Amino acid sequence: MLTLPRTIALAASALALVACAGDTYQRVSSPPPSSAVPPDACRVYIARKDVTAGSLRNVRVFDGDTEIGVIGEDEYLCWDRSAGRGTGRVVFEGLDYRTQSVENLFDLPREAGTTTWFGISVRREDRKPVIESLGSVDGRALIEKRRPAAKKK
Repeated sequence: MLTLPRTIALAASALALVACAGDTYQRVSSPPPSSAVPPDACRVYIARKDVTAGSLRNVRVFDGDTEIGVIGEDEYLCWDRSAGRGTGRVVFEGLDYRTQSVENLFDLPREAGTTTWFGISVRREDRKPVIESLGSVDGRALIEKRRPAAKKK
């Protein structure tokens, strides 16, 4: 039988877990899945690979200074960007209010008419997000296991 203090503690723990996850969304337009990549653009897919380290925390994704969106463990982002040099940034938000965010940079695709897939994992030892460029087979397989992040209204 649960006592009142134990019930309150369990409820607080459940709320803390929900609060850790936060909202996920995609800020920029996502191209229709079956559409061709525009001849002057690159298509980018990015998804969480792991669901263990920090699975209850989200990863914020940027293309240069533009926030693309925030994804959880079972989501992906997809956007078209202008061909040419660019830097992406991912930020793994702190585990709680005492922990700082950890970020990492990566090169975005440059060649027009191409599609590139990235997988994000979070290292256990320092919570640093690691971005891996995936081949088309592995990239498609990862995306098929995820759902697109909801469009932010």
